[in-house]
Amino acid sequence: MYYKVLKENKVVDILKNINYIKYQEKHNLLLLCNIQEAEAILSSDGMHGWHIEGLYNFPPDNYEYKIVEITKPEYEELSEER
Repeated sequence: MYYKVLKENKVVDILKNINYIKYQEKHNLLLLCNIQEAEAILSSDGMHGWHIEGLYNFPPDNYEYKIVEITKPEYEELSEER
């Protein structure tokens, strides 16, 4: 499955899959976790988290991004634009 991440209706990232993360404040790290503990989903570059509806608060960035499932051709088109 493929997804696009939106902020104010603008594409900020595209994903091939969803990896759930939580923030560890003590060491300033993003840790992979299961959906029950998740605060965000991992960005495609692995450096950021996108907080989405239904997850716990994400201290580094609590803006609520929207995630939309897309087709492989749309993913490839968006990849070329980046």
